[in-house]
Amino acid sequence: MDRDDAERLLFVCFPDAGEAAGRYRAWRDPRIAVHVVELPGRGERRDEHPYRDMWLLVEALAGELAGVLESPHVLFGAGLGALVAYRLAQRRVAAGLGVSRALVVAHQAPPDRAARVVPEQADRADVSLLGSDAHLPVAPPLPCPIRGFGEPPLMTGWGEHTSAGFVLTPARAQDNAALLRDAVLRSAYLISALAVQGAAPPSRLTGA
Repeated sequence: MDRDDAERLLFVCFPDAGEAAGRYRAWRDPRIAVHVVELPGRGERRDEHPYRDMWLLVEALAGELAGVLESPHVLFGAGLGALVAYRLAQRRVAAGLGVSRALVVAHQAPPDRAARVVPEQADRADVSLLGSDAHLPVAPPLPCPIRGFGEPPLMTGWGEHTSAGFVLTPARAQDNAALLRDAVLRSAYLISALAVQGAAPPSRLTGA
């Protein structure tokens, strides 16, 4: 984790199915502090048993990340990681543990449609996570804004999961990873500025 500057916005990242954390550790920026979550069964934790139940995974993450999430932060997830980030935000709000400044999601259908879209790179554990997520109870909208990146037909519906505004920037899954990084970091700057002003972005579709 890169947190040597308390003035920077902490970005907690959850990779997609089949992705290791290394890709996101390169997301260094003068205004962003990065903490990448390596899930059991992947990358440096590949020898650990992977979780197959979303509720159990989120309960474990809530404990593991308690200290990290005490700081003002944004949760970011790509693909399956977007669902993990959303469920963690939901779990923390329900438990009175605090509210993220924002949830940023990329290339993932919202929870009510997620199990219908299985990524090609997903292994059995990931498929089980998606299936178990579909059985979790419907929760009230999050009190933090959601910023989305992806193709509109896939991303439609995320706005129903926030009471603080949803913005979708159209993006193709096949775009270069650097384009997503730049777009996400630009959104982080906006989120940080709005948090300071006490404002939330309106719900809209934008190409910016």
